[in-house]
Amino acid sequence: MIETVQQQQLGAADVAKVPLDAGARLELQAALRRLDHSRGLVVRMADLVGGAVNMAGRMGLARLGMSRTLQSRFGFVAEAALARAYDVAILGLPRDPAAPRRQAALTRAAVIASGALSGFTGLVGFLPDATFTTLTIMREIARAALAEGEDLSGEDARRACLEVFAFRSEADRDESELGYFSARLVFQGRPFTLLISEVAARYGVVLGEKASLQAVPIAGALAGATLNAAFLDHYRNLAAAHFTIRRLERQHGRTIVREAAERLKNPAQDASFTET
Repeated sequence: MIETVQQQQLGAADVAKVPLDAGARLELQAALRRLDHSRGLVVRMADLVGGAVNMAGRMGLARLGMSRTLQSRFGFVAEAALARAYDVAILGLPRDPAAPRRQAALTRAAVIASGALSGFTGLVGFLPDATFTTLTIMREIARAALAEGEDLSGEDARRACLEVFAFRSEADRDESELGYFSARLVFQGRPFTLLISEVAARYGVVLGEKASLQAVPIAGALAGATLNAAFLDHYRNLAAAHFTIRRLERQHGRTIVREAAERLKNPAQDASFTET
């Protein structure tokens, strides 16, 4: 409590000089591990669906890959789904960060049902499923932001929630956890309309691969349900890590947190950062 009051009395420049204590380092370490475990979303989803559907998914992906026009449409789908998702997602969210997540099971059941229906109907049902699932995921992201003290009425929180959809896309799966910080630098200062387009382009790649995995008529319903559940878990995980790191940055400064992250990646640099 005393430490918090002291930090509040410091100016912005001084806050950046406040080092991470042991508890903050453990929080950062856990967040970085979450980011690391989130890589390779589509590969992990394909494994979840199973060998037969995985094979069919690869065949579907090959078909989609033959048409650049069709593949590019998933970027438009992603952009349309993301454009107003935040405004709708935050409606009715409890302002108490400690409020229990009573609807967690219902949320999961809803996206699973949506994926199953989409997989059963094929590409015809993909657009409504992508829109609904994206909105639901955005609401879970906003919920994680609120829990970490973000002001959802501010533009900064809106941008931070949107960025989650671009972290650890399939195209980025070979990056180390510090690639997360690099990705944030790329988005920093972008006009909001350009940010939407860039995030949608990355998210659209994942949506396209998801569509190809669930486009098989026989196994599509199972694939769609399983993939949607994996999508929800993946972005919940990313959001929890992202907003934990942002909270630590507000408390200690971005430079301090980034340096701590680098040391956590290479504990030999500083014995105080050795993993326990």
